[in-house]
Amino acid sequence: MDRQDFDYFAGGAETESTLRANRAAFSRVTIWPRCMVDVSDVDTTTHIPALGLRNLAAPLLIAPVAMQRAAHPDGECAAARACAAHSIPYCASQQSTTAIEEIGRAGGDDAPRMFQLYVLSDQEATTKLIRRAESAGATALCITVDAPVLGRRERDVRNRFELKAGLKLANVDAKKNQNKNQNQTGPDKSAVDAKRAQSAIARRIGGRDASLTWDHLAWLRSVTHLPLVLKGIVTHADAKRAAKEGVAGVWVSNHGGRQLDGSPATLDALPEVVAGVDGACVVIFDGGVRRGTDALKALALGADLVAVGRPVAWGLACGGERGVGKAVELLTEELRTAMTLAGCGDVRSTRNRELVQVVGERPPRSRL
Repeated sequence: MDRQDFDYFAGGAETESTLRANRAAFSRVTIWPRCMVDVSDVDTTTHIPALGLRNLAAPLLIAPVAMQRAAHPDGECAAARACAAHSIPYCASQQSTTAIEEIGRAGGDDAPRMFQLYVLSDQEATTKLIRRAESAGATALCITVDAPVLGRRERDVRNRFELKAGLKLANVDAKKNQNKNQNQTGPDKSAVDAKRAQSAIARRIGGRDASLTWDHLAWLRSVTHLPLVLKGIVTHADAKRAAKEGVAGVWVSNHGGRQLDGSPATLDALPEVVAGVDGACVVIFDGGVRRGTDALKALALGADLVAVGRPVAWGLACGGERGVGKAVELLTEELRTAMTLAGCGDVRSTRNRELVQVVGERPPRSRL
């Protein structure tokens, strides 16, 4: 992987303060283990029927990472095969470099999978994408709601990021949705050149509907039978509204620190979101997860599924399907070990707020 591709996957927005905050937040949470618990046969399997996900090997999910063929020639298909082999759900990105249909075939008919969608201003194009996701076997539709425009990713600006020859976004009509500014000339050409460097990806994505509001949910429900998950929720108010609207799930995410720099670390936001939905829907979490102990902390704070993105991208870059499989195996085994040492015999017992203490809180005993 060359520098521009590494920076695309590794980088965040602007000064990358939110990117760093996501990781740092885990150091502020302490696990308080319970002893003398039977952990001779720890069970990490889980079921999320509201999203059509059953018999998962662990409460883990592979987050939608765009342009995976920039990491490895087999890209999304390799990742989907690895996830299917390990019974971990794969969420395909709308911005994949492989068509949805090919990803579905690679995973197989019974593999758990979801599809991430940016609602486009062209409703007909959005509907076509949804139909393709349904036909490809998606069990849920994850609507990204925190990215009406692309965040300023300065590594990509410096690198003048472009997909390499032979790669394209396979699920969107790039020509139809191109940025109107790309052909601008004249006295402001230098400013336009800088804008081009920032928006090389944005031009390909194009067409996102920046007018997206809660009112669009009725339309989305009218065009799909799939359960809806809102990806990018980080506030109590939005979580409460999402639950009121009856969505199947909310996804606590800040786009891996790649959108609004200065937004909260997702682990800090998680308890507020959990309180907001108050058990009314599934809670998915991502942001900074690197170890099994990180996943355990998120589960204890109320997440139903813990999603990982960059670790899988690195596994893909290092070894294709085998590399992704190894990354999934490591996370699953680390989670099992953490559960064992914390006195959690199954996934249900991890969802215990008394298992963890956030900096500034009283210890669990004094909260009983």
